Amino acid sequence: MKTIPLLALTLTVFLISCKKEEVVDPVLSEARYTLEVTGKWKQPEFAIPASVHFTAVIGMVHNDKIEMWKENELASKGVENIAESGNPFPILTDIDMAIAAGKAISVLVITAPAPTGTSSLNIYCNSNYSYLSLETMLAPTPDWFTGISGLNLYNGNKWIKDTTINLYPWDAGTEDGDVFGYNNPASIPQQTIHLLQPSQATVLANGNPVMAPIATLRIVKQ
Repeated sequence: MKTIPLLALTLTVFLISCKKEEVVDPVLSEARYTLEVTGKWKQPEFAIPASVHFTAVIGMVHNDKIEMWKENELASKGVENIAESGNPFPILTDIDMAIAAGKAISVLVITAPAPTGTSSLNIYCNSNYSYLSLETMLAPTPDWFTGISGLNLYNGNKWIKDTTINLYPWDAGTEDGDVFGYNNPASIPQQTIHLLQPSQATVLANGNPVMAPIATLRIVKQ
């Protein structure tokens, strides 16, 4: 049996140890935030239906390997359900699957804000999971919603400290109709998600030539 000299064995162990140190994940940068969603659904910017309301704001903290929704792409069934009826359960299932797959770390549920009120939630994220996505229905409408998709809170090794983002009305592209109400005909074929235009939603636009922000999202680092 060939004997390995003690010096050679020591050197081998040292080199292996060095190699292991090179592949160790870097220390994560972590952050905690307070999210504040504030409704701006008021006149004269918008018309106000009798039963005006937002639904619960559903979202997730995730990485760059997944999207909750995206402009110019088709809405998933989960996004469609929120946009049409405020039903959160299909998208909550999707988020649970994303967490199990290592693409997200948490589901976010923010109490529905009043049309001009504010609801808040504290969240945790880190440099591996620094993206934020949210969605809430504009009710009662065919398939209009507002929210944010894939906002990166960690850029250039720096966390966003305090910022407020305007949230505009979006069309999920799944139902037709320029009305305040539910049970509208399905869009055939299904259209892509796009910013809602006054010409497509005259009942909401209230005669204004452009859509104003219907809510804001303030993100404050703790």
